[in-house]
Amino acid sequence: MMLVFVALTARAIDEYQFRSGTAVLKGCILNKPADEWNIISVNAYDLFTGEELVYTIPVAADGTFEGSIHLPHSQSVLAEDVSDIFIAVGDTVEVTKDAAQDAYEGVTIGGHSTSADINRLWPEVKKHYFGGKQLFINGLAREDMPKWKRKMVKLIDTVIADIEADRLPLPAGSSACVKEVMSASLLGELLMAFMMNYRYNITGNNYANIKVSEYGEYYDFLAGRERWLLDNPAMLLVMDSPDHLFSYTGVYIMIDIAFFPHEEGESQAEYYRKASSAITTRYGLKNVGFMQQMVLCRNALREDRLSPESDPDNTAEYVAGIIPLITHPVIAYHALDRYRQYVKERELKVVEQKPMTKGDSIFQRIIEPYKGNALFVDFWGMSCGPCRAGMLEEREKVERLKDQPVRFLYICDEKDGPREHAEKWMMENNIRGEHIFVTHEEWQLLSAKFQFNAIPFKIGVDKDGNIVAYDAVSK
Repeated sequence: MMLVFVALTARAIDEYQFRSGTAVLKGCILNKPADEWNIISVNAYDLFTGEELVYTIPVAADGTFEGSIHLPHSQSVLAEDVSDIFIAVGDTVEVTKDAAQDAYEGVTIGGHSTSADINRLWPEVKKHYFGGKQLFINGLAREDMPKWKRKMVKLIDTVIADIEADRLPLPAGSSACVKEVMSASLLGELLMAFMMNYRYNITGNNYANIKVSEYGEYYDFLAGRERWLLDNPAMLLVMDSPDHLFSYTGVYIMIDIAFFPHEEGESQAEYYRKASSAITTRYGLKNVGFMQQMVLCRNALREDRLSPESDPDNTAEYVAGIIPLITHPVIAYHALDRYRQYVKERELKVVEQKPMTKGDSIFQRIIEPYKGNALFVDFWGMSCGPCRAGMLEEREKVERLKDQPVRFLYICDEKDGPREHAEKWMMENNIRGEHIFVTHEEWQLLSAKFQFNAIPFKIGVDKDGNIVAYDAVSK
């Protein structure tokens, strides 16, 4: 079966924007302080699985930097404190950032590659259609939603009409890749606005509040526009928050894939087929092709199913379940390639001893004083509301386990949570445990080691120093 799929996808995977490989990010940090901006942290995603990829690029004393990044496919990445940057596989992107200006300001993109053209053109194209305003309105009243929705649908139709007539505001001679990225980014931005409105203004950010009848009616604009919004492979290339686009689509449009009633004895393939049919029926759609298959792929190959602790038989069942429904060659290739990697990792008998990285060294230094204890390790920051809420909820657990060989380590980036401010909050709220502050550079190295760019992020360490599930350390 795998050989058949690979043969079918050989041609499609060679398309410039969908191939995997390396790209180069280089440039200079102007006005670099001697003790800051020593590392640039780059966050990317494998959009076919939802896996987060974190890379670090060293910055020289004179501010120059250059590093290779391996990407599963061309995409927009986030260079922390610098900018969202589109990088096509095989390209070199040149970035200049003025450290004297605030984060995400004072950035220029140089060079003459496809990627450079896309990065320079996107702000102006976006402004042309959206006027520099945020499409989503937090706190939009129910009575104002019909007017807002009509306005958004009209914008969608305007963009589609301009794409079809080849009249996007782009320089003459712009490549097909540039046009695809601009088109998908505009449509992706509009679709995200609809999903964010549903998430924050209708459900109140609570999945339990989702009503099937309500969201079927809310998304009625999808019918007739499937080709552009739901069956569009170029959505992989959107400029702003590509992972959010696919994550939100899974939860707020194709929620059946994860939450459809599962009958006893029903195979995973049968379940996926019924859930997929329910989606098209609800919205009156003819085809949800690409986006639905992406959500199926991400559900079958999500992080917990690819982890070393996962049940390989369970993972195999989920992969087998999606195979009959994955007809898009690019998705088929990436899904099977990632599953093949998982199998190789599981079956590997000899593990090479890799040299310790700086991130490894920092983490070992942090946990060494607590050797022999099981550790709850919580990466948090003062600007993160869920982080603080989680710490408050954990106070009872900390108290309950205080006489056990267990320690709670709360690790904070000094840049995000200045020590004096953070310690004051912890003291006022009786947050016990080990309060550990690291420099921003150390934080970036730790995020690269554990592959996270969002907090709260939690891991567990057993008494032997092995990384385990966070809730497993007290068992």
